[in-house]
Amino acid sequence: MKTKMKMKMKMKTASTRATSSSDASSSAAAAKDEEDDCVLATKCARMANFVYKGGGVESWMADDGLQTKARGVTGATGWCVCDDVERNARFIVVRGAAWSQPDTDRNKLSWQIAKIWPQALRKDRKTPVVCHQGVYEMVEEFWRDLVPWLSDETFDGTYYFTGHSLGGSMGLVVAARARELGLEEARVGGVYTFGAPPVLAYDRLAGNGPGSSIDDEPEVGMDEILRLVGFTRGASLVKQYVLAKDVIPRMWLSADPVFVAATKTDFIGGLLDWRRETFGEGMFTKNRFLYESIGDLYWLEYADGEQGKPTLSRYGGDDVLTKLRMNLDDITQSPLTAWQTIGDHNSQAYVDALQFLTIRRVINPSKR
Repeated sequence: MKTKMKMKMKMKTASTRATSSSDASSSAAAAKDEEDDCVLATKCARMANFVYKGGGVESWMADDGLQTKARGVTGATGWCVCDDVERNARFIVVRGAAWSQPDTDRNKLSWQIAKIWPQALRKDRKTPVVCHQGVYEMVEEFWRDLVPWLSDETFDGTYYFTGHSLGGSMGLVVAARARELGLEEARVGGVYTFGAPPVLAYDRLAGNGPGSSIDDEPEVGMDEILRLVGFTRGASLVKQYVLAKDVIPRMWLSADPVFVAATKTDFIGGLLDWRRETFGEGMFTKNRFLYESIGDLYWLEYADGEQGKPTLSRYGGDDVLTKLRMNLDDITQSPLTAWQTIGDHNSQAYVDALQFLTIRRVINPSKR
């Protein structure tokens, strides 16, 4: 009897050890994936910063082991295609608003940004997803030059799309259009954006069939929007990095506090009620303002007195909007705070924060 009990105890101990070993292996694998993703995000942030360097882009990319295959400017933006041979990866990098660049047509760029009214993302209009008109048109300008690199039969690796500010917004649009072009989802490694404003939304007017009522309108979030444009994995495809005091990612957001305040006035509130009753939910209503934040949110924040030590937290689903909602007091409480919102949007600020986190994870893994 004692022998049997000892055998059972040994078996239980061995099982416990096996389980502990399995858990440890899973934790180690998860930590390794997290570290690799942080390295990749840092690499993308650096590329999104380099693309602002004008004529020196190729040299900056080469210093990071990247081959610049193509690049161009349109007057409103710039773009480049870079290959990482070791990773067998191709990066599509789009530049944000570079007001001081000599190749920038400021009037043109201002006009494109001002075109906030939504238009169909796909020309066949069969997909009920809309895009910021100005951003769509900026992508359209360089799309033909980019297509050969998206359909390149000599390249069999993984594609990544990245950019800072409006460049990140355009990167997401390019990724969606690449799927429409025929690029397999399995070959899209992800979309990495840094301080990018939202530019996509579900079009309830197009999504409802004839005779449907407002009550029939479905609740469509970021996961479904990405699935509609061909990405079955949903929001996890997009990793949006946002510094806590960067106001640009709040532009054109459905949770914009300024718009919410405006809807409480009799005139604007009444006008939007009339529009909803007449045309349905659509884009301009009390319940929804413009575009949807797309992707998992990677929140970068400096604690008070810890300017050189950023923290990184990940949010998904409804928590994304909760974090992105910004009270007006957050940006008006002092001139210093208002100035910091500008500094937090600088592309170099994202590079600095992510480089710090990546180096710390490599040097001191316990600080993950």
